[in-house]
Amino acid sequence: MNYAINERFALSSNKHNWILIESITPKSGKVYPRYRFYGSLEQLSKGLFDTVAKDTATRLSHDLSEKAPPTEPYKLLMDNIVRDLAEFFAKVVRR
Repeated sequence: MNYAINERFALSSNKHNWILIESITPKSGKVYPRYRFYGSLEQLSKGLFDTVAKDTATRLSHDLSEKAPPTEPYKLLMDNIVRDLAEFFAKVVRR
């Protein structure tokens, strides 16, 4: 069974893995799924977070000069978001 996260991502599982399904739409316009397999919901949450963060960083071409803040607060924030996502997925799956 697939659980839609949004229009781009869905969550599924088999007896060994959690599966993140990403809908990819290339320039040709034909949508195809990309499957990513994870051993735990926490790993899946981190994978989803990393994918979305990379897309956002690519879109936001800002200058990372001396004004860039230290990375530790961001790492703590990312770890908290990943943990919250894992808890959210666990609740969704239990329903």
